[in-house]
Amino acid sequence: MRRHQIETQVTIRRPVDDVFAFLSDLFNSPRVRGMTLATRKVSPGPLGVGSVLDNRTVILGFETHYRFTVIGWDPPHAAAVSVSGPFVGSGRIGYQLTATSDGTRALTTLDVEPSIAGILLWPLLGPLIRRNQARNDHKLKELLEASTLDPVRG
Repeated sequence: MRRHQIETQVTIRRPVDDVFAFLSDLFNSPRVRGMTLATRKVSPGPLGVGSVLDNRTVILGFETHYRFTVIGWDPPHAAAVSVSGPFVGSGRIGYQLTATSDGTRALTTLDVEPSIAGILLWPLLGPLIRRNQARNDHKLKELLEASTLDPVRG
């Protein structure tokens, strides 16, 4: 099967700690990710390597369920999850946060190996995922740069 990689980045005028705290609070997931309905931790203990998350997302008008497992956790600089579910088959989503003179550069990398259905739908899914991630970056920047926001709860 063919792997697909999508990479986006945005600079946010907030410190790395604020951006990481906001991204790692699952309450914020639907606020930033327009297609996400909810993400919840289903494993015991604090969020970190080995944590398991269930995600409900709307794709092409259908509610889909994904399972994320945290495979990398380096607060406040990086986090990564493996993902499995419809269309994507299997993959990895990584976040890398770097302090810059303008704030924080947030780099998001999505690396997927689509399922058979995902391969067939990739001409629709690929552009949809790219546009959605660009909107997610814009929304993250907008929410975090609002002057009155608490970095965790917004």
